[in-house]
Amino acid sequence: MLGASGVGEVVSAQSTSVDTPSVVPATEDTASGIDHLGPVLPEDIKLPPNALTDWLASGNIRLFGWAQGGYTASSTGAGLLEIEPLMNRFGDSWLFNQGALVLERTLTPDWSWGFRSEFYMGSDAAFLHPVNGFGPPGEKFSTDFRQAYFSVHAPELTEGGVDLKLGRQYVPIGYETTMAPYRVQYSLSYVWRYAQNGATTGAIATAHVNPELDVIGGVTLGANSLFELRGRAPDYIARGLYWLDADHQTQLVGTLYTGPLPIVPAKGHGGNWQTLLEFHVTHDVDPRLALEFETNLGWETQDPGNNGNTSQWYGTLARAIVHVNPLLDVNFRAEWFNDVAGSRTGIPADYFEVTPGLNIMPTPWLNFLPEVRWDHATRPAFGLQDETTRHRSQWTFAIAALLQF
Repeated sequence: MLGASGVGEVVSAQSTSVDTPSVVPATEDTASGIDHLGPVLPEDIKLPPNALTDWLASGNIRLFGWAQGGYTASSTGAGLLEIEPLMNRFGDSWLFNQGALVLERTLTPDWSWGFRSEFYMGSDAAFLHPVNGFGPPGEKFSTDFRQAYFSVHAPELTEGGVDLKLGRQYVPIGYETTMAPYRVQYSLSYVWRYAQNGATTGAIATAHVNPELDVIGGVTLGANSLFELRGRAPDYIARGLYWLDADHQTQLVGTLYTGPLPIVPAKGHGGNWQTLLEFHVTHDVDPRLALEFETNLGWETQDPGNNGNTSQWYGTLARAIVHVNPLLDVNFRAEWFNDVAGSRTGIPADYFEVTPGLNIMPTPWLNFLPEVRWDHATRPAFGLQDETTRHRSQWTFAIAALLQF
């Protein structure tokens, strides 16, 4: 089964509702009698009952975490790679991507309050480090609070009530996330990296209009904000998620995110106002096959890197996940991204990537993610950041291990 409301992320400048991950809790195939298909989320791993777990559960509090690391071989050499892939951005290298610890108080259907503290460390935190963040600087290790917010649920106004979150949180846009347990593959798409936002500081409300429709709206302090305004003014987001059927097999999602700095531009770019439109559809064909299609359109006015003109970018991708059995998923992603003026990547070109991969799950708390990825651009763009040689195509072969607790 495939999640549909995803949470995207962004790099720094160098759920109840909007927390729905892109990997949803494991489901069952009743026709075959199988009671578990797909990855199990860390918050759903049941620990043996003890005094601590009982005390936490009595207060709707959850404590869990994970660790992920992996190796990537690259056809373009050993070292820090230009453009893609992410988050495994070092060729011919091992990485400790992330170790995370989450403490949260979940909301209930009545009047309730909650919070979430999501601390993580590793090479992913180094790449996504906020401008005013804490922790050691470096390319392969740093720290970050990816989320730190307070939440309230009010059973008023709509059938399912309204949730409000205040603080650092994920921007509800896109399908993928950098948090390892909540994404399907080790590497991430161009759409995530160059056309979406991740964590920010803001006030975001979700109205659960009815079982089929959620409406989200809010104000944020800009790209990868850690309780600090980035840009000359706040940014604004509006999002709708609609299930076409009562069985929740097909969902349509549309998002508008606009403002001075909702997304970090490439060096030398950064205009007056950015606008991003996102559309995606997810469909569970049956308990064993899930499909996702996503399109992003964006533009940035008065871009100095484009002679003061408006810069544009477009991207679309398709994804399929096959739940072969409780121990194995097969996944596939194909994508096209057009950075018309280079305002996203720094190199104007059409980019393509194809990534087949596996989820091998010998136990609920351990997941191996091997993948093969091919990237191609219409002009030389790939290579090592400390070298001038660039290539039109690049192969990467990667495997990651995810441990959950």
